Amino acid sequence: MAIQPAQKGGLQTEVDHPYQTNGDLLVFERLKTYLAKGTTFYGLEVFQSDGATQYHITEVARKKGELNIVRSTNFGNLEAMAKELKPQLPVYLVYNTASVITKTIEKSSALKQRALVENLFPGLNFEDFLYQIAPVRNCLLVSICKKKELEDLMEMLKSHKIQLVGASLGPGPLHSIIDFLQGASITTNSETIALEDANNNSITIARQEKPQPTTYDLNGLAVDHTDVLGFGGIVDFLSDGNRVDSNFGHTVEGLRNNFTTNRTFTLLLRSFIVILLGILLVNFLVFNRYFEGVERIRTNLALDSENKKNLTLIRDRVHEKEKKVDALISQSNSRSTYYLDRLAATIPQSILLSEIQYQPLVRPVQDNKPIALERNTILVMGSSKNSADFSDWITQMEAMDWVETVETKDYDYSNNNSSEFKLQLYLAVP
Repeated sequence: MAIQPAQKGGLQTEVDHPYQTNGDLLVFERLKTYLAKGTTFYGLEVFQSDGATQYHITEVARKKGELNIVRSTNFGNLEAMAKELKPQLPVYLVYNTASVITKTIEKSSALKQRALVENLFPGLNFEDFLYQIAPVRNCLLVSICKKKELEDLMEMLKSHKIQLVGASLGPGPLHSIIDFLQGASITTNSETIALEDANNNSITIARQEKPQPTTYDLNGLAVDHTDVLGFGGIVDFLSDGNRVDSNFGHTVEGLRNNFTTNRTFTLLLRSFIVILLGILLVNFLVFNRYFEGVERIRTNLALDSENKKNLTLIRDRVHEKEKKVDALISQSNSRSTYYLDRLAATIPQSILLSEIQYQPLVRPVQDNKPIALERNTILVMGSSKNSADFSDWITQMEAMDWVETVETKDYDYSNNNSSEFKLQLYLAVP
């Protein structure tokens, strides 16, 4: 899922697909996202201010592919926050109290995962501590906290019927939105993060009791410093990101799978009940009412000569449409022949074609599945003995008015005198 700038103040989420022409795929992806995740999300950041634990909620709504922050509220206790949350909505937890320790290291480090954590935190007991490694610019943010603290917090949230779908430590959620943030530093609820500059590839993190209020522009969406980490967590949840390494990833995956399963089951069950009741209602109100009338009409059609004439006219119209369809199919065959003839006329003597496919299959033909074709494309395979002729040939094809573009899918040297190639021509359909 690619996150793109919205046109009216929201952050837009879209699905990129090379053969998307009518928006059907985009509609399907949005429907799938709705079924699995919903349209309203919470980002919950737990931090400390003046020694007291605070709970900051960022509520984000997704409408027509755009993300917009609809509410930002701070709570001094868990019970008050739980009462304000709408039940069954997904909550992404960002645990960023003073007990979370974060260190940074350059991304170019040869150490990976657990070895990297051991290098920054020598003697760390992995049975008692959780860690997370998040990439931000040219550095890695390595955060640790006591395992029991996070597990106890998650159990408390669960006891208040809060649907957790993810968890992150410290400023880790920045990795999902860092490409949209501008400036030399980022302020959150409890810290200021100085980003790398031209002369310094490191990131420094300084805790602050009362950070200076700041608003960030995420490609048109205004995000206050109090919502940065919570919003980043929501984007990570929607993007299904796998850029973060941690030793509690299985726990996060379990939370998401459990939420998705429960939500899908609930929606499908409700839909099934509504559809079933609707069918029964329609059958009672419509079919029983008009059944006898339909039977009378069928009898009259069999006996009425005028209706027989109408049936004959209908058959004639169907026959006429069949002829039009046949003519359309013949036109398609003529078009393919025209393309292949024009293509053959351009082939130099140093190039030998082995195969040409007009509108090739997207996938092999399978039982009980529709045949999918790559519309308006020609796949050309063969061998070339002269690279200069091959380049000139491609240039010549691209100059044809019926060719939109030529893409080289493969070009391998089989020996010193010959190269195997595969080209895909995208046709300029009027």
